[in-house]
Amino acid sequence: MGSFYAYDFEFDGVSSQMFDLKIISFEDGGLFNGIGSSNINIITQQVLRKSKPYFLGRTQEPVLEFKLTFGRAHPISAEERSIISKWLFGRANYKKLHILQDDLLGAYFNCFLTNPEPMYIGGVNYAFQVNVVCDSPFAYRDKKIVFTNAGNVWRQTIYNNSSEEAYTYPLLTYTLKAGAGVTATDGIIFRKYIDNTYTGTYSDTRLFPLGDNSSGSINNDTQVITGTPAPGLTILQCFSKNWFKLDPGANFIEIWVHKKGVDDWLGYSEGTIEFQERLKVGG
Repeated sequence: MGSFYAYDFEFDGVSSQMFDLKIISFEDGGLFNGIGSSNINIITQQVLRKSKPYFLGRTQEPVLEFKLTFGRAHPISAEERSIISKWLFGRANYKKLHILQDDLLGAYFNCFLTNPEPMYIGGVNYAFQVNVVCDSPFAYRDKKIVFTNAGNVWRQTIYNNSSEEAYTYPLLTYTLKAGAGVTATDGIIFRKYIDNTYTGTYSDTRLFPLGDNSSGSINNDTQVITGTPAPGLTILQCFSKNWFKLDPGANFIEIWVHKKGVDDWLGYSEGTIEFQERLKVGG
């Protein structure tokens, strides 16, 4: 079963304290095994007369799963059991599960609670044991939002502290604005450099040309773009076809905004860069 030292949890924004429920264990106090997060399958291929197999890569386990037991010191009535079951089980979508202990503050599991098993002592229900089935091999930190306000050019280092080595694809929002000496802006570039000198190799995610002083978003995870294109164009015709992504660790970001009618990328905008860090915390 999952190993937690906290007593309280929250599911779908509702605290277990509302029902006086605590995370408990019916095990003894001896050694037991927890569940490690994000196990991997190693893919290799053996070749005739080669003693060392070729390494082809690895895949993450599909999802994180672990058991959770919770209950209370006094009996759970049939009516309370019905209310608790409605809250926790058979939900239509993944819900956030927060385990309220120090090393998991700000982290949550996006999950279903499945296979509920009421646990009885002397024929009286005191607890439940459930399977926690997550939507990925990871837990998540709460959404991180970086606010951007580009006047001429916006530059900032964004840290992605995910435990996973893969890219993180953020949601970008933007509002193009007029400003000092600028009557209209009609394009934006989100640029990522490979080092903190902000020179050399970079990758661009660009929307241009857009409608005057327009606003919209680029969801790089779901690959959905919103915004107002210039007359006669579609939003995809304005897009550079390069999805913006954050590497693990430091990312050196610039934002450039185009002044309408001139070859000048020193305009004004505001917006956000939103993303979630993934954690290998286990259970």
